[in-house]
Amino acid sequence: MINKKNALRAVLMSLLCVAALHVHAQNQWTYDFNNGFLPIESGGPALKPLGRPGQIIKEQIPGSDYLSRSIYLFEKNSGLQFNSGEAKGFLNKSFTVEIYFKLDSLDIWKRVLDFKNRKSDYGSYVYHGKLNFFNFAMSEKAAVRAKQWVHYVYSRDYETKVIRMYINGILKLDFKDPGTEGVLDADQVLNIFQDDLIAGNEASAGTVALIRVYDRVMTPVFVRRSYQTIAKTFKEPVAQKEEPKEEPKPVEEKPEPVRNKNLAVVTGRVYDGGSLKPVNDAEVHVRKSANDSLVAHTKTVDGIYNVELPPHETYRITAQADGFQAKSVTIRTNNRFEEVKALMNMAPETHSTPLSTLYFSQGTEVLEDSALADLDSIVNYFQKRQDLRLVLKGHTDNTGSFEKNLELSNKRVETVKAYLIGKGIIANRIEGSGYGSAQPNQVNRTEETKKSNRRVEVWAEPVKR
Repeated sequence: MINKKNALRAVLMSLLCVAALHVHAQNQWTYDFNNGFLPIESGGPALKPLGRPGQIIKEQIPGSDYLSRSIYLFEKNSGLQFNSGEAKGFLNKSFTVEIYFKLDSLDIWKRVLDFKNRKSDYGSYVYHGKLNFFNFAMSEKAAVRAKQWVHYVYSRDYETKVIRMYINGILKLDFKDPGTEGVLDADQVLNIFQDDLIAGNEASAGTVALIRVYDRVMTPVFVRRSYQTIAKTFKEPVAQKEEPKEEPKPVEEKPEPVRNKNLAVVTGRVYDGGSLKPVNDAEVHVRKSANDSLVAHTKTVDGIYNVELPPHETYRITAQADGFQAKSVTIRTNNRFEEVKALMNMAPETHSTPLSTLYFSQGTEVLEDSALADLDSIVNYFQKRQDLRLVLKGHTDNTGSFEKNLELSNKRVETVKAYLIGKGIIANRIEGSGYGSAQPNQVNRTEETKKSNRRVEVWAEPVKR
């Protein structure tokens, strides 16, 4: 029995103290859950459970008849938090985070590290088994599988801003942080496994056996040796034959459902910028930036929308919802079969900007096909919003005389008004006037800038009572 105890002590010391073989003067905090949420080193901050409290249990180490380890089981969208503030800014400069864990599910995005205390969608994920730092970098080869233990390391150099991410001792991502997305914000907390409040539901239940944070960047050689020590000590059993039937590899590594490989998929979320709650039934229009042509129209369900778009294009996505100002974002589809996130935070409506802008060809008041879809959306909006009235403002470029342009701008207003009335909007809810070329949107220097001035703006105003 004495030999078994000595063996257990030697195993744990080799696992938990591997870092101490190389550096003595610098700090680290190691959490193996044998002491609850406290680190094995004295004086460190306790980890804080996030979401629903999980369980710390004893588990027999695979391949051993008598050795065991403590592990923490966490539920979906739960996890743990390291408070750097309590550790006197431990992660404020260069740092490394090392985790030994497994996730139950790896469909779509699964959060690993959140640096902004759930206020930002940026951070570290596993995406269909690939390492990802949204929205800047993704590994090429799948490195993580559901329900299998993985050794994960994240580091960021304070001076160079270089972020490195390793799986099982192998460097998978090496890129430069474009700003401060990969460091803690003023809240000074590192959240592990729990997802942000912006996109939501991008988290998995799972198990963690080891978390270690360092106040420095660990070298690739050190990371490799650390993994080898853990892999040797905590060797996992070979997957049973029936496991592929439960979770076949194609499901893990390919998106669900099957998509058109020639298109990119934009997955977006529209949410209230104040409460962070999803905005349901928001109208979403997608237009090509190059020519402003409408290419997609959909609505949000629980704040979520999805559209498939051709690659190698730039698009403007606009969301409209009752009680909110319209919001637009610009995205770029760089490759076929990629998934792009497009988040829009909505602010309460102030009616300080037009709901929509309709463009016209030179010298005509005829509505173009692209404008008709916008007008149909406007009709739906105002049929629901009986507390608002429409104000139409017509404009032209500076081609021709001022008098003719004034007349043309009024004709454009009347054309839009007639269309709205024909769709069921009561005439006394619509007010409009033309301004000719007196209020250009841009200076009339080129055909492109002139085109932006040939327009009718649709504004909303509260009905006076």
